[in-house]
Amino acid sequence: MDPATVNSEIVTPVIANPQAAVPMASATPNPALADLQDIIHPDPIGAWPWAIGYWLVLALVIALITLLVIWLRKRARDFAPKKVAKQLLSQLDRQAPSYVSDVNSLLKRTAMSYLSRDAIASLDGEAWATWLDSYLPAPKRQRIGHLLAKRHQPTPLTLAEANELHELAKPWLASKATLSAPESNLVQAKGYVQASGDAQAKSQAPIQPADTKQPEAQC
Repeated sequence: MDPATVNSEIVTPVIANPQAAVPMASATPNPALADLQDIIHPDPIGAWPWAIGYWLVLALVIALITLLVIWLRKRARDFAPKKVAKQLLSQLDRQAPSYVSDVNSLLKRTAMSYLSRDAIASLDGEAWATWLDSYLPAPKRQRIGHLLAKRHQPTPLTLAEANELHELAKPWLASKATLSAPESNLVQAKGYVQASGDAQAKSQAPIQPADTKQPEAQC
C-alpha cells in the first residue's frame, strides 16, 4: 500500500470533522461566579483632615508671624522717643536766641529716654560732643560740638549756623543705632563733668512718647 494513501486515511477523519475534537461551551452559568460582587472602588482621598506635616508647617508659620509682630512692636516702642523728638525739632524756631539751648536740651532729653539720667545729664563740652559724634555719619562729625558750645555765648547763632545745627541734629535723631552710656574714663579724663549736674538733671526730663501735652506755665 502506498504510504501517502495510508497517511491520508489517518489524517482525513480528523480534518473532515474538526468540531468533534473541540468541546462545546456549556450554556449553564457557573454557580461560583453568581456569588461574586461588583468591584467597589475606594473613595477619593480628600484634603481634610491635613497630614501631620501640614500642621507642623502651619505652626511654624504662626510662630514666625508672632515673633515678627513682637519684634516690630518692640522696635516701634524703642524708636518712639526719637520720633517724638524729631517732631519737636521741626517745631523749634531757628531764629530764636535760645535755639541752640533748645536743641541741646532736646538731644539730652532724648538720650535720657534710653539711658540713665546720671550717665547723660552731667555730660557737657567735648565729652558731650564726642558722644554725639559717635552716632553721626562720618562726614557730619566734629561739627556739632562747636555749634552747641555757642549756647554759652551772648551772641545767638546765625541763621546759617542754626540751619547747620538742625541738619546735624536730624540725622542723630534718625540714627537706628542703639545708644550706649559714654565711658566714664573719657568723661573724667577730660574733666567735663559739671558741678551743676544735679541741678541740670532736675531741669531736664526724658521725652515721653505718650505725653503730647504742653507743660503748664509755672507761677
